[in-house]
Amino acid sequence: MLSKPENGWTVFSLGDFQAEVSYLVDIPFDWLISCKNALKHNIPLSFFLELEGETCLLTSYGYDTHIIINRRDGGYQLKTVRNVNFMDVSDMLLKDIRLYFDDWVTWYDFEQTEADFARRRAALKALIEETETYLDACAKRYNKQF
Repeated sequence: MLSKPENGWTVFSLGDFQAEVSYLVDIPFDWLISCKNALKHNIPLSFFLELEGETCLLTSYGYDTHIIINRRDGGYQLKTVRNVNFMDVSDMLLKDIRLYFDDWVTWYDFEQTEADFARRRAALKALIEETETYLDACAKRYNKQF
């Protein structure tokens, strides 16, 4: 779902949708917090993608995930990814952030010092663990395995 972050950018891919997203959204924290809240409260998952001139909202619940693209011309486009729900999105995000954990710790340009990185590393590790706990509980409720 997410490529290795480099210089404040990563590639987001889901279904046939692919886009470069920027550091203007602190992806690992903002998106994981959204996942955690959706899993904890059994509510739709939603997060924001900054595409350099265009924006997107991803929302997921039930059976499908929807990506709403706010185009530069003011129009909107809807992409639907069938059979991918909020638990699936959460699982993919967790796996990708774990895979490139150190890169996600240091990708955010506003975190400059080693003390900042240490704080961010600890906070991200805790958020991953908390989100995984809620994903496990939600998956059990729905008899879903990851």
